[in-house]
Amino acid sequence: MEFALIGFVVGVLVGLTGIGGGALMTPILLFLGVPIEKAIGTDLLYAFSVKAFSSAMYKKGKSVDETLIKLTAPAGILGVFFGYVLLKMGVINTESLATILGITLFSVAILMILSGVRRRFKTECLICERYCERFEEGNGKKVAIVIVAFFVGVLVELTSIGSGTLMTFAILMVTNLKPNKIVGSDLITSLFLTGVAAILHADLGNIDFALASYLVPSGIAGAALGYHLSKKCSPEFLKSAISACVAVAALTVIFVKSG
Repeated sequence: MEFALIGFVVGVLVGLTGIGGGALMTPILLFLGVPIEKAIGTDLLYAFSVKAFSSAMYKKGKSVDETLIKLTAPAGILGVFFGYVLLKMGVINTESLATILGITLFSVAILMILSGVRRRFKTECLICERYCERFEEGNGKKVAIVIVAFFVGVLVELTSIGSGTLMTFAILMVTNLKPNKIVGSDLITSLFLTGVAAILHADLGNIDFALASYLVPSGIAGAALGYHLSKKCSPEFLKSAISACVAVAALTVIFVKSG
């Protein structure tokens, strides 16, 4: 019952903001005593299942940008395989995973705060502040997003985190695409990344299928609720919710590591 409730709450956040599959679930599982390899692998299966549902909802609502997905998905999958090689060869051990996990979340939380400050004090013309309906590839954004997507893929395989948090942050920083389209597009990319990563972690024996049987069904129900809530949120509220989720996750990891 405890894990079912956790799955539901995190599912709501995934549906609402596009993040939470790794940024919140993995730290929570660690806090509850699940070994880090099992927490990461099981969370990837959970994230894939929940985001498959959320992605279908956003696709149906036309809240996706196909150009953006074509940039992020291939580069991200390549990064996932690179991370798998690191794990398979034993280059990354359990202690390293915990350190990478904490640093990743803490960095994301800080960057989100800086992003909010940057946008508040931007001095460009007013049109630059307007939200765009389609992704623009100019001004080096295409190359920057492809590079970010690759490293996000690596982190997804190593920590289960990044397909929602880091990718969303990067796109928010370099584009003025509407937040709901960023969330929808990132959910599609996350679906590819977490699906491939989950298969690779299953090969490593890192998935607790019994635990996943509690998390997945309730997570899908939560994602349905989160999606419907997202349609009633303003863009600014959605961005604030994303930042808040990352900050909470970072504090959770720090607490677990210090404990």
